[in-house]
Amino acid sequence: MDAPKEIRVRVPASSANLGPGFDALALALDLPLRCTLRPSPGGLRIRATGTDAAAIPQDESNLVWKTFSQLAGNKAGHDFTLEIANQIPLGRGLGSSAAAIVAGLALADAWMGFHSGRQRLVELATGLEGHPDNVAAAVLGGLVASCQTEDGRVLTAPLGVPKEITVVVVVPELRLSTEAARAVLPPQYSRADAVFNVQRAALFLAALESGRWELLREAMRDRLHQPFRASLIPGLAEALQLENVPGLLGVALSGAGPSVIALCRGPAEPAGEAISACFRRREIFCETKILSIDSQGLFLEAD
Repeated sequence: MDAPKEIRVRVPASSANLGPGFDALALALDLPLRCTLRPSPGGLRIRATGTDAAAIPQDESNLVWKTFSQLAGNKAGHDFTLEIANQIPLGRGLGSSAAAIVAGLALADAWMGFHSGRQRLVELATGLEGHPDNVAAAVLGGLVASCQTEDGRVLTAPLGVPKEITVVVVVPELRLSTEAARAVLPPQYSRADAVFNVQRAALFLAALESGRWELLREAMRDRLHQPFRASLIPGLAEALQLENVPGLLGVALSGAGPSVIALCRGPAEPAGEAISACFRRREIFCETKILSIDSQGLFLEAD
């Protein structure tokens, strides 16, 4: 079978943890990475546009291309043009690396004609990313619970999110590497803290399922990662304590940060303004995005 002339993929951003669901929950957001791959003579050409385009490598170190090459191998060669149109802020806790890995795998899978299926792509992406939460949401869309079994398998369960939920993401002008955000976490936790998070993760899912919006503020609290990462993100502690804001249901650190995510019902602007104010008081500029939940996940087209 002949290789396609052009492949296009769209992969959403994602917000992991959502408070208590540390390394277990992630939500896909309508903030996409779009990549187009086509054969072209003369070696590899990469063009990047959009958010943080100047920070996206345009050589073989590009994460989309590296991932493509890992799956496609030497059979694919290097005579390609890769066009990247990005809307996901890099290094801000919104799944930019997961989206790039998923995009690269999906491009290679389509180019080589493997037809691996979404579950296989989640497993491959988890092996490269190191944990399944962001990649599962990026591939499957919506809210996804995921885990790795002791023998390395990846289990995923998509969950419904009520349509009336709106997401606000506040992106402070800070860079925080995932490595630094992980390094600040303690090597061990108390039983009380573990029970605290198990209770709230269960409550979070039940509140969404039952429409008990008043439970979400408490259900999005956490003791495993947010209190420790707050030392790296000025203004985060204040944002996590917000209450009595019109439309605001709950607030959490997005992934490893520094972005903050809020779930809202009704007006979303007051929540965005209240969170932004927490950073402005620390003289940190931030961008506020009001987003819908991406229910589609990975989308691929080939000509």
